[in-house]
Amino acid sequence: MGLVRKPASAPPEEAVPEKPSVQTLLQQVHDDDPELRREAALSLVEVTEAVPVLLARVGVETEARVRDAVLTTLAAHDTATVAAGLAVHLASDEASLRTAVAEALATMPGSALDLMPDLLAAPDHDVRVMTAMILADLPHPDAKTWLLRMIADDPHPNVVTGAIDALLPAADAGDAPVLQAAVQRFPDDPFLRFTVQAALPRLTGTA
Repeated sequence: MGLVRKPASAPPEEAVPEKPSVQTLLQQVHDDDPELRREAALSLVEVTEAVPVLLARVGVETEARVRDAVLTTLAAHDTATVAAGLAVHLASDEASLRTAVAEALATMPGSALDLMPDLLAAPDHDVRVMTAMILADLPHPDAKTWLLRMIADDPHPNVVTGAIDALLPAADAGDAPVLQAAVQRFPDDPFLRFTVQAALPRLTGTA
């Protein structure tokens, strides 16, 4: 009688790890391990109930990569609540936080534009400078209109210069009078004058 080979046994299937529950992820947002915090923040991208927790985390998070993950998830919601919750940090004393929040708001065309009246009326001119930064990258057809309004009306030369810098990539010959008027409003500001004088030849075709 010939030998009977036993059928090869199938390799054991690897167990698929269970995904953490929403409640677990919300707890991990505050974990001591920054990588766990980052992964938890990214995993909460479609979880509406995570918004208040993530908004509270923005101002206290010390790791830039984790904060970026938190902001990425929040920006994906693109709601008025998120936009307003982020905008309060535009007045932060921490420059990296201000910039990170401005960059996040610039990816929220659905709700960030509604903040513009309040942001442009902010008493802190640094907040208005950050607002120009948001408008520079905001993918919305009204962004240019707001920048032109800032250039024409804002009383602080730093804000006007920031708005001009934000406008220039999208500026055309029709915007030249607004830029020239800004120089006339602030004749003693050499940087503003230089910025406009350097841009006008390209805009008017006289370069």
